[in-house]
Amino acid sequence: MPDILDSLEPYFATVNEHDEEKLDELHAVFQEHFMDNPFYLDGKLVRVKRHVYNPQKDGLPDYFTHYFEKFVHVVSRTIATKKGNKQREFRPERANRIHWIKPILENYTDARISNFRFLENNGKIRDYFWYKAKDFIVVMEEVIPDYYLITGFCVDRENRVYYAKKEANCLK
Repeated sequence: MPDILDSLEPYFATVNEHDEEKLDELHAVFQEHFMDNPFYLDGKLVRVKRHVYNPQKDGLPDYFTHYFEKFVHVVSRTIATKKGNKQREFRPERANRIHWIKPILENYTDARISNFRFLENNGKIRDYFWYKAKDFIVVMEEVIPDYYLITGFCVDRENRVYYAKKEANCLK
């Protein structure tokens, strides 16, 4: 039987914010993983808020309005604009790995997944599932009685030290 974690690869060779067919396919995978086939993590139902995306505050294409907000959050990253505002920017490396989230969560007890709990500045406690071999983190938040997906993203040179510090200072 193949090792699901070792076999994780990007979904497409390339994808960009204008590849509507590819994004539709990735959104279908996201919906299948989180809405159509619910699963449990540590005895808690993994849930995704079902809000539809509203692009008014961001610079993403209008057709993103037929995607779930959480999908859009995972495939994009907050950036500061020249005017000092914040908006979302499409990130192909995130989109191309959206199908990694569920296998990482389903295999969170695997020694290759570092999982830790961290008290955020806003007072919320979040759980991190970091697959270091593939530089990918999934962030969850427990809202009793369930677990909610916050985000999933690639760890890069810019944020590796930041998340390593969170891991080092995690709740015991």
